[in-house]
Amino acid sequence: ATTRRGAMAFSGGSFQAAEAFVKSFVLDGDSVTFDRTALEGLRDFNLEPGRCVCVFPVTPRVQNRYGTLHGGCVATLVDVVSTVALLTVSLDPGVSVNIGCNYVTPCPCGTDVEVDARVTKVGRTLAFMDVTLRTAVGGKTVATGTHCKFLPNSRQTRSKL
Repeated sequence: ATTRRGAMAFSGGSFQAAEAFVKSFVLDGDSVTFDRTALEGLRDFNLEPGRCVCVFPVTPRVQNRYGTLHGGCVATLVDVVSTVALLTVSLDPGVSVNIGCNYVTPCPCGTDVEVDARVTKVGRTLAFMDVTLRTAVGGKTVATGTHCKFLPNSRQTRSKL
């Protein structure tokens, strides 16, 4: 389920675009994409302009050999959830230029993680997002991430190609 709050702060994206992205890449039961496979169980989406908050359960499927949330899953969460946030303010989902992750503390299997993605800037051809993963109970920071995306479909970019 998706909850929407606030009015659009920027021209461009929409909650409908963000919801369609979530459905097609994460929630669609017929999808066999990596995102769908890796992020199964992602739920409780709350959308605001430039922001997406959701919950992800750490299950045995996404744990590493130490029984904690796998770093590759964290990177995928940073990628996908920040793109959902971007789509609330941009019509262009963009193409990843750089994703960075800081792994702060291990997150054991059985824990729910809150993923909070925020758009910090949308320029003419680049967008920047910050993501924080916290335990849903207690709010302990598990990881932080940054995501920069090239916006190839922006009017400015198309005119230069």
